[in-house]
Amino acid sequence: MTTAGTLRFVRIVHGALLVSMLLYALIMWIVPSTTYDKPPLVEVEALIVIGVALIGAGVWMRRKKIDSAFETLRTKPNDAGALQKWRQGAIQSAVMAEALVLFSVAMHFMGGNRVEVAGFWVAGVAAMLVWWPQQP
Repeated sequence: MTTAGTLRFVRIVHGALLVSMLLYALIMWIVPSTTYDKPPLVEVEALIVIGVALIGAGVWMRRKKIDSAFETLRTKPNDAGALQKWRQGAIQSAVMAEALVLFSVAMHFMGGNRVEVAGFWVAGVAAMLVWWPQQP
């Protein structure tokens, strides 16, 4: 695979995950929460802590895999090992952003308020947009 092919592949995966985020928002808008009880504060706090850890892990993953792959790809544009690290880092960090959006879906169906639900969704979408795949 080439650099251009890898960029195209990770952008397609990234775009598909971004579209799924929009579909999750549509689902939450159409399907009301079945509970009217607020989720326990400890559950909300646990999701927030895990969400922050996911963002941190995504940043760490990008620095570890993508930055080192880009260094290699600048000198050897079609290095198979570097292309694989780039693909792995891009997909893994995008999946971590996707998980944040799934937390918003979980919070919605647990009876969370709109601010709690929107917080997770916005954080996940923002991470996905900031982490949009770039040319090395």
